[in-house]
Amino acid sequence: MSENSGLIIDVVPASRTQTILTVRLGGDVLVVDKLDLAKPKSRDAFAATLCEGRPGVDRAEVDRKLLELAAERAQQSVQTEPRLNSGPTRQELLEAMPATVRVAARSMLDAPLLMRRIVDDIGAIGVAGEKELAATLYLVGTSRLLNRPLATIVTGPSSSGKSHLIEQTASMFPPEGVLLATQITPQALFYMEPGSLVHKFVVAGERSRKEDDESAEATRALREMLSAGRLSKLIPVKVGGRMRTELVEQDGPIAFVESTTLNRIFDEDLNRSILLSTDERQSQTRLIIDSVAEKYAGNSAGPSRGEVIERHHALQRMLEPHGVLIPFAPTLAQHFEDGRVEARRAFPHTLSLIQASALLHQFQRQRDGDGHILADANDYQLARRLLSGPLARQLGGGLSEPAKRFLVRLSPVVKSEPFTTRDIRKHLKDASRSVSGWLTELADLGAANVIEPQHGPKPAIWKLVGTLDDLVVGDMLPPMSVLFPEVACQLSNNTQTLMRQAV
Repeated sequence: MSENSGLIIDVVPASRTQTILTVRLGGDVLVVDKLDLAKPKSRDAFAATLCEGRPGVDRAEVDRKLLELAAERAQQSVQTEPRLNSGPTRQELLEAMPATVRVAARSMLDAPLLMRRIVDDIGAIGVAGEKELAATLYLVGTSRLLNRPLATIVTGPSSSGKSHLIEQTASMFPPEGVLLATQITPQALFYMEPGSLVHKFVVAGERSRKEDDESAEATRALREMLSAGRLSKLIPVKVGGRMRTELVEQDGPIAFVESTTLNRIFDEDLNRSILLSTDERQSQTRLIIDSVAEKYAGNSAGPSRGEVIERHHALQRMLEPHGVLIPFAPTLAQHFEDGRVEARRAFPHTLSLIQASALLHQFQRQRDGDGHILADANDYQLARRLLSGPLARQLGGGLSEPAKRFLVRLSPVVKSEPFTTRDIRKHLKDASRSVSGWLTELADLGAANVIEPQHGPKPAIWKLVGTLDDLVVGDMLPPMSVLFPEVACQLSNNTQTLMRQAV
């Protein structure tokens, strides 16, 4: 309860974020409302309602009281936050695992087709197809050990398997390296146990479908953590009846993944992430159906899910977080697309994926005199394979792979005639939200126009004004021969074949 100058504010917590405030003056109840004290906009709106038409209620005094209450609530959340035990070290956890598991994991780390075996294992625990997407997510999780880990957003229609793929891939990382968070509130990262985010793979749930200023504010802390690798915030705290300012800090860095059905994402969030897409094709649907049928029929062969996951937990615990150098980075920089400002973040993303590959293959890579792992042509080849599509979309204005396939199917159906989304769903049998999203992508690149907007129940009328050939974007990353001319022929004959087999 806050009391001063006759104004009394009774406080009742309603949830983790919401508080019910009852304001009384003398014996009269002036306002009863529920708000989030942590949000300045909520406090401002409450103060405005309280003071409106009440000249005897001082606005400055109300603002001060609400700020004090917000500080008290924040302090209470810190005091009641569960504390994390330091627990055993990575090496202790590894040594506690069965010797047979450790031998199998070490043998796998020495395997020439390590990435292929990883992708096969992801398939063995229940992920059908999606090999390149699975490989990328595994490298994102591995990047948690780097100084600049990766973040990714997996897009796709509802029911396309985004969450399943993310969850299954994340299960292959040891519990001490993963933080599962289906929802992250704006202040959550600040008030975790200090050190609990350092080199963690944070696996979030479905991204909020609200793309407004409030949603952007909610992800501000996450953006700061992804960009700077740490958080810091000044908050007012009441100590001994007086207010003082304290600094709350939270160290990272973190690797991060979330999913969404949205086709448009805040630029501030998008340019900090690699944008990936699920495979919406009928052939992928058939793979999933057949895989589920085999599971229910009891026809699964090979090691059990538990054996596969335990082996990968051991594998990840064996990886030492050494620094990774990329000797060819200056040459790559000379040939990297610089026509768009997004390249300033896309280039580090590319380097981090190369580093993640080298870190994963650390028992197969050379070291310099200081013990740094040296990335080589194999790491670049893998990164180039996995990033060509996402970078084309981010830097070159290219289409996502699902949107390309949609355009190929759409063109012969509508030709140059006007059409509606209703017409398209009838002929192509795609979900309404998917069709709308792909048309938005085409419109953003000038390949489709709305010639008559939607009016009530009457759908918008569209027209194609471009073909896939008009939207072809060249490779965003230079070919192998540019960076590795001395081994280009060998790579062409050997490494590229191995990479195709790998993913």
